[in-house]
Amino acid sequence: MRKMLVWSAVLLMAVAAVLPSTRSWAVSQAKIIMEHGADQMEKKEYGQAIASFKKAIQADPNSAVNYNLLGMAYRFKYNQVRSQKLKNEEIAAFKKAIEIDPNYWVALINLGATYYYMGEKAKAAPLFKKALSLNPNHPEKAELEKMIQEGEKKP
Repeated sequence: MRKMLVWSAVLLMAVAAVLPSTRSWAVSQAKIIMEHGADQMEKKEYGQAIASFKKAIQADPNSAVNYNLLGMAYRFKYNQVRSQKLKNEEIAAFKKAIEIDPNYWVALINLGATYYYMGEKAKAAPLFKKALSLNPNHPEKAELEKMIQEGEKKP
């Protein structure tokens, strides 16, 4: 019985020692895949970029950046084919990025822009506001402030 406890403890320590390096390896793999997806985006290969970003998310499911990039790939693919399913996937990806990192202002602006251009300006305004509170020197601050005002107008 004592040998079994000792071996269990040794096994537990071995697993604990490997986990951080496994996590680090997964993150580095996700970055490689993400870069490949970014190259595909530049080539306007949006379907392939979506697949790449999904793989990157499998490797690192806690990356707000990967979900944001997936949302952008869905946005561009939607613009090609105008499928509501793609628009829904775009929104879901941006929301997941924000869920992972509520202060990720890039995803806040991207989700806000999606809502804004869908005509849901009231949904967009608080997202833009939060993004500007996190990044008050955003280069498009004036434009975002106009969009916030439009979203806050009473009907």
